[in-house]
Amino acid sequence: MPAVSIIVPVYNCELYLRECLDSALAQRFADLELILVDDGSPDGSGRIIDGYAAQDSRVRVIHQENGGQSSARNAGLNAASGRYVCFLDSDDVMDPSLLETVIPGMDAGYEMVKFGFRGEEEPSRTEKEWILDSEEARFAFLAGPFRRRAVRWEVWNRVYRRDIIEKWHLRFPADRRAYPEDMFFNLAYIAHISRILCIPDILYTYRKREGSVSTEVFNSSRQLMILSSNLMVATLEEHYRSCSDCSYLYAHFLPLHYLLHKAAIRRLRRYQWRLSLPLEKTREALRDNVQDYPRFIKRMTAAYREPAVTASYREDRGRLLQLTDRLYMGALLDIPGPGWKTAGRRALLGILRTLAGLRRRR
Repeated sequence: MPAVSIIVPVYNCELYLRECLDSALAQRFADLELILVDDGSPDGSGRIIDGYAAQDSRVRVIHQENGGQSSARNAGLNAASGRYVCFLDSDDVMDPSLLETVIPGMDAGYEMVKFGFRGEEEPSRTEKEWILDSEEARFAFLAGPFRRRAVRWEVWNRVYRRDIIEKWHLRFPADRRAYPEDMFFNLAYIAHISRILCIPDILYTYRKREGSVSTEVFNSSRQLMILSSNLMVATLEEHYRSCSDCSYLYAHFLPLHYLLHKAAIRRLRRYQWRLSLPLEKTREALRDNVQDYPRFIKRMTAAYREPAVTASYREDRGRLLQLTDRLYMGALLDIPGPGWKTAGRRALLGILRTLAGLRRRR
């Protein structure tokens, strides 16, 4: 049994694929298997990975019909045999020292070790440990530091324990519209662990390119990531409901429901500014992108005044940003802002409209 399974979903990436695979096979920690999942790629990627499998016994290849990135990663998880699992996107590159730097932390008992990557906006400069020794602590972490990107939410900048993945049947969402699937996987995984280590080492190069899955999703003005976010959150809630060690998270899911949707609502605000839409038209866009709109509004409204939501906003680093987020969310959902007099709310919303006008004229 290898120590590490590296899972690579492969689709339409022949220009970058060899550099990616060479970086995995060049790891100085060599006790690994490289699982390559050809997700029905129409270019020459399938032939390339078959060539690598013929030359190196550590390489295993799976060919499947196109099912999306989540489907390809799930196929890799089904085939994995390593103690630990990490993910590598087929247009990215691993530093040769990645595994030899990270695996000692996993061997020391951490259940997740997160590392830095080239392209990160605010790379960590110090090592940090998170101890989540109760369900309450995990809830506080997910509602606060995780939401504020203390450990980010991608799957390719960390290592996981496969026994935890298998014990709790963790997989990426089957519905390929659910996005971000990386965030779902981490929110599900963190619900079952107690020790996380974040190291400042830059060990991964992330390549953002036109035509990639993430670029295509972020450029979709029709869905605005609200439908996909709603599907992701609903799938996460069902996972918490079904797991015996997530009873607290399930019982207190309402604040998480609200906080996880905030990023999608923020994108809706940018969409509104860009098109100069009135608030009612923005509500229509929201309605068009949520499957069960009455239930969505009811739950968001109920969570708006939750103490955990208020506390999470209060702890945000950008005080003005959290105030404007809170006011905009209240205006969009037609909820009076707690603690704000009507005149104060009108004044701040007026400032927001002015800023929006300046942005549009740039």
